[in-house]
Amino acid sequence: MFTKIAFSLLCASLLCGSMYAKELRFKEGTIGAQTEILGDSNINPKSSQVEAKLSMDDAIESLKGDISLDLLNLKSENEKRDEHMYEALHVKEHPSTVFQLKEVSKESDGYHLIGILTLKKLTKEIITKADITDQDDLLKLKGGFSIKMSEFGIEPPTLLFLSVRDEVVISYDLTLAKN
Repeated sequence: MFTKIAFSLLCASLLCGSMYAKELRFKEGTIGAQTEILGDSNINPKSSQVEAKLSMDDAIESLKGDISLDLLNLKSENEKRDEHMYEALHVKEHPSTVFQLKEVSKESDGYHLIGILTLKKLTKEIITKADITDQDDLLKLKGGFSIKMSEFGIEPPTLLFLSVRDEVVISYDLTLAKN
């Protein structure tokens, strides 16, 4: 009788333990943005200062939470161009951007992430394909998606009668530690 009760309690605790979400914290990686202007395709600011408030249980598909970035941490090789980028993004009024991850699904070509991107207090649903690797105490996410600046109320900057392309390719390569 005692053995059956002990076994039942052990099974219940194992089941409950696997149902609790594990907190994930940003360990390393980058988020980048790439666009171009005629004659200069090297407009690609990046940041490795990412904040992640994510959690998941034992399944990758349970991954949920927020990934945010202070826009002043986006840097390219050109400080003057970065100043124009900050001005176009209105970073004084809207200093950060957030991707709120809502759903993860496994597909034949990898994982598909669905979330809400907030930029300049405007939101848009984003679907991104990602490679996700679950290794021991680490979870790695690598992927990207495109947005149009105009969809977020951002006028593409101009330089000597040349405009920056409206489309921006966002890339991410993040390593998260499981706590």
